[in-house]
Amino acid sequence: MPTIRRRSPWCSALALAALAPAAGCLDHPLEQVHYHSEAEVIVEPPMDPRRKVDILFVIDDSGSMGEEQAALAANFSAFVEVLERLDVGADYRIGITTTDNGHPWCTGTSPEAGALQLRSCRAHLDDFVFSPGTANEVDRRDIACEQRCPAELAELGTLPTLTDGDPSARSRPWLERSDGTSNVPEGITTAQALACWGPQGIDGCGYESPLEAMHKALVRSGTDGEPGAGFVRDDALLQVVFITDEADCSLGPAGAEAFDPDGDQVLWPDPDAPVPPSAVCWNAGVSCETAADGSTHCEPADLDARGEPAAAGDEVLQPLSRYLEILDRIDQRKRELSGSGESQVLVSVIGGVPEGYDGHGLDYGPGDDADFLDDFGVGAGCRSGNGQAVPPVRLRALAEAFSPDGSNNLYSICNDDYSPALEAIAERLVDVLRPNCVDACVAGADAIIDGALPTCTITQEVDGVSHRVATCGHEDDGSWSLPDGEDLCVYAVTGDELHPTCQRNSRNVELRYLRAPGVSLGQVRTTCEVSDDPAVACR
Repeated sequence: MPTIRRRSPWCSALALAALAPAAGCLDHPLEQVHYHSEAEVIVEPPMDPRRKVDILFVIDDSGSMGEEQAALAANFSAFVEVLERLDVGADYRIGITTTDNGHPWCTGTSPEAGALQLRSCRAHLDDFVFSPGTANEVDRRDIACEQRCPAELAELGTLPTLTDGDPSARSRPWLERSDGTSNVPEGITTAQALACWGPQGIDGCGYESPLEAMHKALVRSGTDGEPGAGFVRDDALLQVVFITDEADCSLGPAGAEAFDPDGDQVLWPDPDAPVPPSAVCWNAGVSCETAADGSTHCEPADLDARGEPAAAGDEVLQPLSRYLEILDRIDQRKRELSGSGESQVLVSVIGGVPEGYDGHGLDYGPGDDADFLDDFGVGAGCRSGNGQAVPPVRLRALAEAFSPDGSNNLYSICNDDYSPALEAIAERLVDVLRPNCVDACVAGADAIIDGALPTCTITQEVDGVSHRVATCGHEDDGSWSLPDGEDLCVYAVTGDELHPTCQRNSRNVELRYLRAPGVSLGQVRTTCEVSDDPAVACR
């Protein structure tokens, strides 16, 4: 709730009455407000929107992911360009880990187990060769790394930075950018850096464990002494992005038993197979039913090594509740600290769903490829020239649980171009970031022309010098720009252009700022006339 500074008993009472309709639980905490006459409101500070977001990418590094990692490296720019737009100016961190959490059948890999990875793909090119020296060798060094990351960036690392829990400047295993300044060495853009840091190789464990990798990454972030300690900030949104072409296989307490060739092999499609296929993961974590129309619908299930509903401690895969609970704890803590009623955690998946998937109508049928069915336990969720992908049932359930407005947050890994998916994920973050709603019913909002609001004055003080903030330029194509010679500008919007948070809280003016990279905000103050008829102006 706003804080009222009483200067005139009569005008304070009037102001409180004007705010009464919006005195309930706000979706976002709005700015501190001071009334100093019957017709004006001072908003301090108007530039306190939440702009912090921590993004964890969990990237499949198994043998089939060469083309997908190449597509990701080629399109990281689409993601960061949204976050770095002048009208967004996100304070972001990007951390990357793999889906390799180890497995009894993966003795030749070095599981990252949720540890954040930050090294140039040029520095570990051998990881981009699957099954080297065999008939099954796959070499993706060129397309997944060398085409996007020049040789001179083989030793690319981050510049030293501080964290809230570590006052010593040191290189961190994540990319970060704040106030237009990043921890990427000078002369290299964040997109160029991600094209080198993003690709993880294709020699990781083929029993992918994206959910457990996420869990361990989040635990590591909160553990002193870990290289990734402090990655997740209390006052930042958390976005998790999974990129995988297979079903989750995060082993639980009874996991080893289910994969033991000397065991019952109930979950094996072929008990005589020399190696357990990934179908064991599907059969242990998914339950399906066929509807009257012939379509097949599947949901997560916690099964034991006999394929029965598992008692606690007997699950082949870690229960999905394990991952729901850690994200929910993080979400609740962030809500308490921010005072926000909206979700502070988002989850997205680029996985085995059809191209153009809109969030509805997945069919988990057996498909028409018998070999794929034997290998993975289900028909392909999507196909492309590069192969097929398994439907992500457990990942889908987690993503849907952390989609605040129910919007689609699953995208097809079979699409050759990941820029639409990455742009959509970034734009969803922008929608959730806290807007600059003026926390009062402003007079004259209908008089806004090209972003200028005559009833509000916005000033900035830097080094003791105060000046009025310029109105941004409104271009013919509808975009906004910094006027010549200005490093900060503002434009006002109202009506249908208002952020939904402003509309829900009966606020009629939103201020949007553009500022040049690296520019200090100083102290900014907004003074606006208050409407004498809020029931009409802010209905």
